[in-house]
Amino acid sequence: MLISSRTTRLVAIYLGLAGLVALVFLQTAHFNFVNYDDGSYVFENAKIRAGLTPRGIVWAFTNVHSQNWHPFTSISHMIDCQLFGLNAGQHHLVNVGLHTVVALLLFTFLWHSTNAIWASAIGAAIFAIHPLRVESVAWISERKDVLSGV
Repeated sequence: MLISSRTTRLVAIYLGLAGLVALVFLQTAHFNFVNYDDGSYVFENAKIRAGLTPRGIVWAFTNVHSQNWHPFTSISHMIDCQLFGLNAGQHHLVNVGLHTVVALLLFTFLWHSTNAIWASAIGAAIFAIHPLRVESVAWISERKDVLSGV
């Protein structure tokens, strides 16, 4: 069975966007935690470090920490600690993966909204590697920003 040229273009765009995000942000896998907010959000927070527990989920929905209420961010950090412990590189890679998903979703939304495949791809590519996205992807505590895009 032959694959249509439209399907080939879409696959190329999706792979290209994912590759672009990887090219720019995979280096964060070698970064450590930042001694600004990462402590209160992750490595100094006993509820987060304990991993995903029923008590931790209740805490995430019933408490404000770091002057913010964002339970899904807390739960995602709990899952990271459950899976990777305090390996900062893995936490960074989760942000990269989430940002990749957001860039692909943005392309899909733009394409379906405008039916302009290449303009949508360019718009999503600009978003994917724009300097304003660096903080959100490279700083573990900014998980809340990347999650809000999903």
